[in-house]
Amino acid sequence: MAVGGGKRTIDCIYCGPGKLGSKEHVVPQAIGGSYSSIGIICEKCNSYFGREVDPHITNWHLGLIARDWLDLEGYSGTVPGYEVKTEDGKLLTVGRKGTLRPKWRDVVKREDSKSFYFSAGTPTEEEAHQAIANTIARQTELAGSPPNVTVNRVTATIRRDWKPYEADVVYDYRKQGRAIAKMALHYLATQLERRFLLTRDFEPIMRFVRHGEHDLHPRFCQPAIPLEMDEVTDCVQHSLILRCSRELRSAVCDVALFGVLRYSVVLSYSYEGPNLFRRLVENPLEKRWDEGPVDDVGPIPASLILNIDEGEQRERYARLEESVHGLVDWFNAYGFCHHIREALPRAIEAAAGEGASDIGDIGTWLAAVADEFSDRSSPAALLNFLGEPSSVAAQILWNSLEAADAADEVTIEDLETRFARLVLIRLLVDALALLADKGSSAENGAT
Repeated sequence: MAVGGGKRTIDCIYCGPGKLGSKEHVVPQAIGGSYSSIGIICEKCNSYFGREVDPHITNWHLGLIARDWLDLEGYSGTVPGYEVKTEDGKLLTVGRKGTLRPKWRDVVKREDSKSFYFSAGTPTEEEAHQAIANTIARQTELAGSPPNVTVNRVTATIRRDWKPYEADVVYDYRKQGRAIAKMALHYLATQLERRFLLTRDFEPIMRFVRHGEHDLHPRFCQPAIPLEMDEVTDCVQHSLILRCSRELRSAVCDVALFGVLRYSVVLSYSYEGPNLFRRLVENPLEKRWDEGPVDDVGPIPASLILNIDEGEQRERYARLEESVHGLVDWFNAYGFCHHIREALPRAIEAAAGEGASDIGDIGTWLAAVADEFSDRSSPAALLNFLGEPSSVAAQILWNSLEAADAADEVTIEDLETRFARLVLIRLLVDALALLADKGSSAENGAT
């Protein structure tokens, strides 16, 4: 039934019939979900989930890292920043692509109808003042008169020296687990007729998702055995697989986030609906999805998940932690490649200005780049260069050589090999120096 403003009433799976429908993304849009339906939940429930449940995934530290480097925007069209602490305990806000700025006022606050405070994170102080002028112009156009503006602490954005993210992510069943269970249940709601969905079979999972209650069903969502990282072909792909079996009286949904973090959600342990095997695959980078039937691959009996022993439970959480570390490593490589593309041209230009423009000595270029990115041969920083980052750096170096009409003397593959060799030699030298220092200290102590 349509109502004013183009909206229509629906049967909300939580509130019942006659409610205003609201567009619901099965996988939250903020982490790349695009598959949606207006017939699942009402506006009130959608607002509640967006405020109280989804942030446990979308603003989870791991989710924020993914949103930053993969440019995954929420409903507001922005990617949120997040806080980090400096060694001296100061709070900084991480903005797009690792830029940092002091954490002062991060949002516009209106003191009255004409006055407001705001902060601007920009590469230069001149651009900060320009951002302020642009904001004043917009406010003047909207209000018809210039606002009273208080400007404090105009400064340039602090560029983030590259530092890999740490996998300090904790999985909480009542937080992340509830948000993941919501995805599974809402996908089921797009596939199963209401006469089967709105029964006592699904009352426990609905109460857990909507109200956080879990007494009737203590393990709705828990880690499944995750894929090994070398099995993953696309780390950013999300998938949901419904396995509903009337014969086994079980309804289970396997949820995989970013292709690596895998969970089993028990939707019902007394299922009496039709057999249902469906798969939803979301590609966040391309903003597309694919949905359809899958072969009967044997649903997981709910009893198997409910009654796993304590040893296997610990093993699953250990494997989940390994997956988190692997995914963070993947994002680190992704972010470092971006860092290389941003900073390497400047390093090459600086090296050329210092006399490294002699193309006959490629080693001078490579050493200059290694010095620029490794804080003069820091082992931890140099390790970031192995693998894909070496390929990216080699491509940029080769482009610079080509611009200097010297690319015929070397190939991209040769540059990559020589760069990797230089990194390994430096790491070996550092390791030997460290051993020598330890040996010297031990000898002095013995003396």
